[in-house]
Amino acid sequence: MSRPQWITSRKAFATALAVSLITGPLAATPAMATTAGTGVIINELYLKAGSAGAAYAQKFVELYNPTDTAVSLSGWSLQYRAATSVAPASGVGTLSGSIPARGYYLVSMPGNGSVGAELPTADAAVTINPSGTTGQVFLADTTDKLNPPVGNVSGTEHVVDFVGYGGATSFEGAVAPVTDPNSTPNSLARTEFIDSDNNQADLTHPATITPQSSGQPDPGTPDPGTPGPGTPVAITAIQGTGAASPLAGQTVTTRGVVTASYPTGGYNGYYIQTPGTGGTIDATHTASDALFVFSNSTVGSVAVGDYVEVTGEVSEYYDLTQITVTGGSGLTTLSESVTAPTPAAVSLPRASAERETLEGMLLAPRGEFTVSSTYTTNQYGEIGLAAGSTPLLTPTEVARPTTSAYTAAVAENAARGVVLDDGATTNFLSAANQGIALPYLTPDTPLSVGADVTFTGAVIFDYRNSTWKFQPTTQLTAGNAASVQPASFSNVRTDAPRAVGGDIQIASFNVLNYFTTTGDTVSGCSFYTDREKNPITVNTGCDARGAADAANLARQQAKIVAAINGLNAEVVSLEEIENSAVFGRNRDSALGTLTAALNTAAGSNVWEFVASPTALPANEDVIRTAFIYKKDAVQPVGSSRILADGTAFNNARRPLAQEFAAAGKPDGATFIAIVNHFKSKGSGSGADADTGDGQGASNASRVAQANALADFSQTLQDEWDTDRVFLIGDFNAYSQEDPIIALTDRGYVDLGATSGKYSYSFSGASGSLDHILASPAAYTAVTGVDIWNINSGESIALEYSRYNYNLTNFYNESPYRSSDHDPIVVGVQFEAADVKLNLLNINDFHGRIDANTVKFAGTIEQLRAENGENNSVLLSDGDNIGASLFASSSQRDQPTIDVLNALDLAASAVGNHEFDAGFTDLTDRVVGSGATKNAQFPYLGANVYQTGTETPALPEYELIDRGGLTVGVIGAVTEETPTLVSPGGIATLSFGDPVDAVNRVAAQLSDGNMANGEADVLVAEYHEGAGAGTPEGSTLAEELDAGGMFNRVVTATSPLVDVIYTGHTHKQYAWDAAIPGTSNTRPVLQTGSYGENIGQVVLSVNPENNTVSGYTARNVPRTTVADANLIAAYPRAAEVKTIVDAAVAAADVTGRVPVGSITGDITTAYSGGSYTGGSYTGGTRDNRAAESTLGNLVANSLVSSLSATDRGGADIGVVNPGGLRAELFYAPDGTVSYAEANAVLPFVNNLWTTSLTGAQFKAVLEQQWQLNADGTVPSRPFLKLGLSENVSYTYDDGRAQGDRVTGVWIDGKPLVAADTYRIGSFSFLLQGGDNFREFLKGTDTRDSGLIDRDAWIEYLTANSPIVPSYTARAAKVTGAPTSAVAAGDTVEFEVSGLNLTSLGAPETTELAASWTGSTATFAAIPVVDGTGQVRVTVPVDAVAASEFVLTGKESGTTVRIPLTVTVAPVDPGTDPGSEKPTEEPSPATDGQLTESLRDLVSVAPDTARPGDTVTVFTGTEHADEWISVWLHSTPVSLGGWTQVTATGSTRVEIPPTAELGSHRIVVLDATGAVLGWTTVTVVSASGGSGGDAAGSGTLSVTGGVDVSLALWSALALLASGGFFAARRRRATD
Repeated sequence: MSRPQWITSRKAFATALAVSLITGPLAATPAMATTAGTGVIINELYLKAGSAGAAYAQKFVELYNPTDTAVSLSGWSLQYRAATSVAPASGVGTLSGSIPARGYYLVSMPGNGSVGAELPTADAAVTINPSGTTGQVFLADTTDKLNPPVGNVSGTEHVVDFVGYGGATSFEGAVAPVTDPNSTPNSLARTEFIDSDNNQADLTHPATITPQSSGQPDPGTPDPGTPGPGTPVAITAIQGTGAASPLAGQTVTTRGVVTASYPTGGYNGYYIQTPGTGGTIDATHTASDALFVFSNSTVGSVAVGDYVEVTGEVSEYYDLTQITVTGGSGLTTLSESVTAPTPAAVSLPRASAERETLEGMLLAPRGEFTVSSTYTTNQYGEIGLAAGSTPLLTPTEVARPTTSAYTAAVAENAARGVVLDDGATTNFLSAANQGIALPYLTPDTPLSVGADVTFTGAVIFDYRNSTWKFQPTTQLTAGNAASVQPASFSNVRTDAPRAVGGDIQIASFNVLNYFTTTGDTVSGCSFYTDREKNPITVNTGCDARGAADAANLARQQAKIVAAINGLNAEVVSLEEIENSAVFGRNRDSALGTLTAALNTAAGSNVWEFVASPTALPANEDVIRTAFIYKKDAVQPVGSSRILADGTAFNNARRPLAQEFAAAGKPDGATFIAIVNHFKSKGSGSGADADTGDGQGASNASRVAQANALADFSQTLQDEWDTDRVFLIGDFNAYSQEDPIIALTDRGYVDLGATSGKYSYSFSGASGSLDHILASPAAYTAVTGVDIWNINSGESIALEYSRYNYNLTNFYNESPYRSSDHDPIVVGVQFEAADVKLNLLNINDFHGRIDANTVKFAGTIEQLRAENGENNSVLLSDGDNIGASLFASSSQRDQPTIDVLNALDLAASAVGNHEFDAGFTDLTDRVVGSGATKNAQFPYLGANVYQTGTETPALPEYELIDRGGLTVGVIGAVTEETPTLVSPGGIATLSFGDPVDAVNRVAAQLSDGNMANGEADVLVAEYHEGAGAGTPEGSTLAEELDAGGMFNRVVTATSPLVDVIYTGHTHKQYAWDAAIPGTSNTRPVLQTGSYGENIGQVVLSVNPENNTVSGYTARNVPRTTVADANLIAAYPRAAEVKTIVDAAVAAADVTGRVPVGSITGDITTAYSGGSYTGGSYTGGTRDNRAAESTLGNLVANSLVSSLSATDRGGADIGVVNPGGLRAELFYAPDGTVSYAEANAVLPFVNNLWTTSLTGAQFKAVLEQQWQLNADGTVPSRPFLKLGLSENVSYTYDDGRAQGDRVTGVWIDGKPLVAADTYRIGSFSFLLQGGDNFREFLKGTDTRDSGLIDRDAWIEYLTANSPIVPSYTARAAKVTGAPTSAVAAGDTVEFEVSGLNLTSLGAPETTELAASWTGSTATFAAIPVVDGTGQVRVTVPVDAVAASEFVLTGKESGTTVRIPLTVTVAPVDPGTDPGSEKPTEEPSPATDGQLTESLRDLVSVAPDTARPGDTVTVFTGTEHADEWISVWLHSTPVSLGGWTQVTATGSTRVEIPPTAELGSHRIVVLDATGAVLGWTTVTVVSASGGSGGDAAGSGTLSVTGGVDVSLALWSALALLASGGFFAARRRRATD
């Protein structure tokens, strides 16, 4: 390939320029870059290598020497730091050799991927990794890390040349701008070597890239291609970064892998995508890597997976970028092997510009999606979706027209909406296609608005019909759905409405043009017909509007009857029923027919209809309204009445009113029902013209009708002497539109709005056109509301009117799609009206001061408004503060306290995190007193006592008056609190059983003694909860079966308690739990965490006897209403906004300072995700039972921070998973801010170090399988520790408690039980937090004086950019040999747990195998789902003490399997410990039990009951030796001689006669020498030591296997002392 002409002139001019500048001899060193051109310069930087469209696979920096003398680069370096970093360089690449006079020097660096050509041979290869678009690169005459100043660095000592680019905060003169992404193949280069000390002026972006080394006289470059046929152009260049292609109208050639093909269905084309693209998408992705190929002539010639080259004209087809290939010559299938694209794991982009960057690409959609529309599913095979957990909402349903909230709601719908299509243009309603079965829909698999969407396959992100769509990768049909359909849908149908309570139930139902006068009986009717041209429904030409004939009427009627009888209502209003008078019959004829059908289906004459009044309007519509009722439950009082006068209803159905009396109720138990059907939105002119404000046409008429209705109601109230009125029907107005506001302004309450559901679906969004509005007096009698979603969200294919429209028969006689409107049901109670107590609750808010806080407040205010201020109370279950976001934690959580004060929080249980800074901080600062009162709500802790007493240390309860009742709130915190906070801060406290405490206080508040407090209703706030919730698929029964404290909370809390709120475990559930000793239930709730939901329990309480007659319980998701609307509507929300803005502003000053950078996400372990494209994606954070990249990184940082002798000399870092409260996400550019770093470790713990023996460290690892001090299992039964990179271990969780860890290695060498190791961790953990009590036995414990946050940030700064490490510290090994093997033997075992579940973690596919000391080679071992089955032959050259090593291909995880190989006959007697002694063992004397021998052995568990079996660990250096184990004080032999297993342990039984209390476990070897001793506490069967039982739990021993020979055997043969032998530092040394 010829050189571009401009390169020649550039180099030639450089030579001439250099000659002209020479004025005398130049020194060889130093040669600093100057504006005179007398020093080495950075001439060209290409930092985008390996990315899509890249010219080269490696990055490079080209240096140039403009002088006449060679310059030595010995001792020089190329250095890099992130764009905004103010720390020393994060990467240093050492240079060597020299750069010739007027010559080049090429420095290569790893690229971002494998795309592009190889570089010419470089002069130096370094491992620094500069960003392609923003950063600081500098040439230094030293190898020390430099820290240039912010701003202009010109003249900085040791800096030879400096380039600041993109968003760099340091530069020469001015920063060099970078406007193109990594996918644009260009470089940063000087023009003619000019260096004016101004990066902006000196550097440009040439598209031709010219790497040149010292041995290369002439630079060469691959031609990146220019638009035109024959020369391939990158797809990104075709797509461009805007909405339209920059190459539109040009004929180009491009290449890609076929990702989707549509030879049928009408698309006539296929999608191609650049090889190797997709996967994780970051901020550098600014142009799509995919393109639609429109080509009817070639679509049949390609298959998904083909790598093809296409040539054609680029165009925008209705804004879809495509290339049109017109013939077979325009397609070439390439034989080159390339990496296939992987689905991009992305959430739905909210903005159009972001969506453009993904146009046509293969996606694996992340996050929640919900079905939002099924209206066109039966016509075009498409489904409207909404990103998130709720459907799109009609803007005027949630916001007033023309307000900023309305604008925000419109924008929100645009941001969340997307269509799931079928990969075809088929119109299934056209006659030609009605014989094709519909996709997505089947009679047996419901598809409804509100259903959760689960993507089961990849989709194409397509743009058609002015809509963004997810397409399957080929046309979806009913026949190929099993393999092609990319999503499944949950079933959200219910068999009946939610129970609404009350004496009677009132409902409203639009019966969708129920006409008994069929079209075939009326002249002039035309019809809609089925696929066989049979008439189905009336189209036009006559007054009939319903079924075409009797058969279709029967089908319609069957569905309506099923729906109405399924309502279980006593009074039902009907809309859109035939006015039979129009057809010359009795006005009530159709009504009577429907009533008779209802009675036939019910099996008796339970229904009656309200007869038409005598006085009728002069002119009526062909449709009317009506009432039916169950005559045994209610009776009409007098005749019905129609509003016959006035003009407001001239264009609509006039209201029909009827007074009803509840049967068997006292006089006065009456109410008025008025049914309505307002003017529709579809037409109007003049004042009724559609103004574009979202309310549709004829809004003025509907407002007039609303006002006339209110006046009519008032007239009837006065005349009929009752103020209980229900305005019912189809108002053709959404909840925030003018007509409904006109009625609520008159005092009516819109009941449907309190249900959280909607009655209508239109244009892809949900809202309510149907309403039941209650007068104030009627509202007090309402017991519940539900909208039964049986119609609006269902596909119209199910309607009787679509019978036989498709090959698939969807019709059945169920209520589903009996109409297009959903019915509303309201419960009404006519006896002494129950008080509705609206109990709102939060838990584990954890200082979430951020963009969602106003919405959190707004949700609370919305729920308050449902039942009124006087009946509502806000409570909390604790952990309001602690582990908070930076905006709160940086100000000691004062913003959070202020927010809760502003929201009038009435009371809170105390959580464990309230004790994070100690009890004194809680009482003196958080709560305060008198003039310094801070929290304006009490913190309650009925089970928090002064140490050694039962004297409460905190208030136990709070009494709150609401709705004329006294609500008693009792708070209690988890009994595990001492293990969850730093013990020093709570030294004056003890924590008792929370259930016992709640029951004690509940009895006190219910004993009739006003002097000690009395409550009408009791609420228990337990900061304790279930281990799993509804999102995890758990049920109450499953959680109760798990036992533990949650079981006691549910089953043992006093029946006096009416509501149980829980927290602590961050789970979400709203369960109905049996009340002990009764047949009733009570609600048990937890909201999840972080204010994502508000728990709401509405109790119906009889005020006469204070009994609870009913309740509703739910978790209400945080509202999506715009902040501006919430602030305008709710003063508390406005106050919260002020607090949040001030807190964020204050925190932002510090929080936005960059402190480091990362090259990829570094997160906690996730659950619920999957491996997509080989990497873990999706799910939810904070799986504390799994290992994580973040936990291990923080553990590494602890060693780095504490390794110096003056900081504690740490060898090993240990991190508890609960200490990690946020992730480090790469987006948008890898920069880590102070706030982001702080959010990871927000607790402000001191960093401590302590010394543990190897035995003790193994005991720490065993304590990951959690036990409380009393032997019970806590709510989190397993906590996976983060460990520094020098630690690895194997385990078998099927073994007995205390014996599950089967091997530990430190720095690649086996751990030694008696050696001492220095541990670095948080003060919380080293004080025994999280039940890791073994740390309390540490010696020489020191406080480093460092705060975790400060040390963590220092580490990030010093080591950036940090590359995620996916190497696991632990692996599960089962089935390995437990005895010696011989050469030629086959060894089989299983290795599992190899995959991390942190975001981005690779899925292990194979293990490389090696045998230490052997020359044998082994085939790779395949791994599936993190598990590998190992089968290997022992090599002939295996040594006696062998080690089989497995290494994960993708992660680098190393698993060591020690094996003993028999290589020669063993001389009996040469191993003094291998034969069992013949004499009985004798105990040691107390004098032999010196302090230096303490804890050289360990026991697990260290708390046991008489008769329990425990594991004693001596270390594998004693494997196969005979020992005796004794229980002191009075020595008792625990089984005589016992042989140590290969894992260095033995199992012994605590004597059944052992006294309760503390004892010593003593281990002697076969000669009687003491190997070591440790302590064990013997407790009673109830868990307590001594006379007072400490708990009621039992000692849990999972697995229960008595292991006589452990997983690894005979390693005592190792000369180093066995499988754990390393670092022989005896404590006695």
